[in-house]
Amino acid sequence: MTWVKMSGRVSAVGALMAAALGGALLTAAPAHSLTCSAPPGAPAESVEILGSEACGATTEGPGGAWSYGSGGVGFADSRGDSRVGAAGLDGGVGAAESAGGLLAAIGVGAGSLALGVLDQPGVAFVATGPGSQAFIGDATDPVLCEGETALAANVTTGQGCFVYGSFRYTTMP
Repeated sequence: MTWVKMSGRVSAVGALMAAALGGALLTAAPAHSLTCSAPPGAPAESVEILGSEACGATTEGPGGAWSYGSGGVGFADSRGDSRVGAAGLDGGVGAAESAGGLLAAIGVGAGSLALGVLDQPGVAFVATGPGSQAFIGDATDPVLCEGETALAANVTTGQGCFVYGSFRYTTMP
């Protein structure tokens, strides 16, 4: 197992790793998919469930939430003036909750859990592959990446982690 630690903001190397992870997570979508939307403007909630697929989106009003479930579960919760998106694909779960930030969470593959939480304004994203978990929190919360394919990055604080096979990369503010 290789661990790489770095202090400071997310580097160009981290951006390249994020691009590599995104390419590794691309899969063909199943025939069915569900989309939920709670756009800015007024408090709203949208929930769709079809077998093992589901999506949910909720907002207090000023922010917006969007989610997508295609063979998985996506759930997005926007509080305050945040914009949140989540997707669960091919057996994965993507869940995002934010109060005043921009946040995206994508879980792809069986046993995949991408969980993003932002309690303060910021920008973050979380993505996982099969059998992996990733979590992102605020500056006082830990960032956790486990499994074979996981990425969690809080762009605002510089906290993040990346896991691909035996390679491990973390940043520390």
